[in-house]
Amino acid sequence: MMLVLSLGYGSAGAIAPHPVPKDRAALANHDWLPHVLSKAAPLEWWSFAESSADIRREDYSSAFRYEVAKQDSWEFPRFCYSFFRPKPETMKSLIAAVNEYEGDVFWVMHDNCIGAMPGKPTFYTAMPKPEESSKIEELARNPPQANPEFVKRAMLDAPKFSAFLEQRLGLRDKPSLDFDPRWLTREGLAASREEFEDFWEPGDRSVFLARNPEEYAITSKPTSSVDRNLALSITMFEEDALLSELDAESSQRSGISNSLVPWYPLLSRLRDIADDAIYGPGEVDALLAEILRAQDIVKDPQSVRGLDNLARIARWAQKLKVGIYLGGQ
Repeated sequence: MMLVLSLGYGSAGAIAPHPVPKDRAALANHDWLPHVLSKAAPLEWWSFAESSADIRREDYSSAFRYEVAKQDSWEFPRFCYSFFRPKPETMKSLIAAVNEYEGDVFWVMHDNCIGAMPGKPTFYTAMPKPEESSKIEELARNPPQANPEFVKRAMLDAPKFSAFLEQRLGLRDKPSLDFDPRWLTREGLAASREEFEDFWEPGDRSVFLARNPEEYAITSKPTSSVDRNLALSITMFEEDALLSELDAESSQRSGISNSLVPWYPLLSRLRDIADDAIYGPGEVDALLAEILRAQDIVKDPQSVRGLDNLARIARWAQKLKVGIYLGGQ
């Protein structure tokens, strides 16, 4: 049984995307997954690694993400990627298709990667159960290495696996969808989806719109018939960038720098990723006003993107006349 410590390969910010292989007649084994999945949604970034030598710093938006990727010394080959705002049903279909595939190796989808493994894995999160700790400690002391013969077998299976996904998702006659970096501007993000269109852009907080978000925080159960969850969220990197910019701007005005951003008290509830951020129905208008003011100030791409998602979440809450629960970790 393969043990996997789930640490995450997600991008914290924008990095230069690789061109997507489009010439079907010229595809090599490592080209098939980006070729097929780019038909499901634009690939904002992607990388394919057959060994540790293929893990390159320029493919990761931070030194932290790069180091985390290098720690995984056994899961090869692996395809890591980020779709640009796909429909939630697209992701659900992809997850189901990966789980249904039966080939020469196991292909497993986790975090932002699809990797090949010789056996069905056991995933461990960053907060393991006490009985799992000794296994994780042993992995840290003696990290496993990919078997070269297995990697060769998996590479031969990659086109078959990709063809299965293509057929299962109805993509055979679809064209590749190109990613446009201009979508990452404030204007591009705002125009990329309809105002009340949900899309898959998960972050580090769960998002639930509830008539009584305080009650939902305790019970995890809907509090009215209009309550709903959203597939979009905000990452801790986006929160940190946003609050850092707003704190600097507020400090210039007031000469105060503390745990709260003085001019943005509602957004300040995002200070600690470990804590829930809860907004009652009566606070949503004021929250949206803070978000719109902040959008006129921030420059960091992560701040811009996080605010676009927060504005969408707040507008959903306004429309449904509910509050907002942003679950901490």
